[in-house]
Amino acid sequence: MIKINYKIQFALFIICVFFIGLGIFEILTEGLKTGTALFWQISAFVPFVTSAIIFGYNLYSR
Repeated sequence: MIKINYKIQFALFIICVFFIGLGIFEILTEGLKTGTALFWQISAFVPFVTSAIIFGYNLYSR
C-alpha cells in the first residue's frame, strides 16, 4: 500500500464523500432511469465509492 500522509488521505476521503453525495443527489432529483441509462447514471460515481472505501480503510486501520 502506498503510504500517504493522514491529512492528505483525509482530504481525499472528504472529496470522495462529497462527490458520492452529489451523485446521490442527482439520482434523487432525476429519479432512477432504466436500462443502459441506469448503468451510466450509477457508474458515474462508482470510482468515488471505491476510493472512499480504500481511503476510509487506510485511515481506520492505522
